[in-house]
Amino acid sequence: MATTLDTPLIAYPTLSQAANLLGVSPSTLSRRQDVALESMGERDKRVPVAEVLRLAAIFRRRAINEVAADLIDYARERAPTQASSVEGDVEHFFEQLEAPTVRERDFLAEAKRALPRELYREVERAYRDGAGRRPTSIVAME
Repeated sequence: MATTLDTPLIAYPTLSQAANLLGVSPSTLSRRQDVALESMGERDKRVPVAEVLRLAAIFRRRAINEVAADLIDYARERAPTQASSVEGDVEHFFEQLEAPTVRERDFLAEAKRALPRELYREVERAYRDGAGRRPTSIVAME
């Protein structure tokens, strides 16, 4: 089935362009069996935003945030009417990432172990007296 230029696929990079964004050779991507591609026309293959970002996390040649910004810039240049869709795809990808969490008691136990007594007391007080704003879990700091 033929696609038209106003479809969101036009905002996605080709396999070669995605490889460039990722800092790898096009052959590196084309040899991978797990790359999700979308067909645009008979021969043009496009790589969805989430797939490019997933691959950025695997290859680690460039920071994922840089790749995400480049994807948005790419869409703004080549498909300005679809740029907001690409921005939404990028935001959705980052929302889906699961941050490691630490239970309250584990967080406070580690803080007690690692911090000087007075600093620990301040952390504990600030954490427990969060005026109802205390999160249900704490994002682990690495």
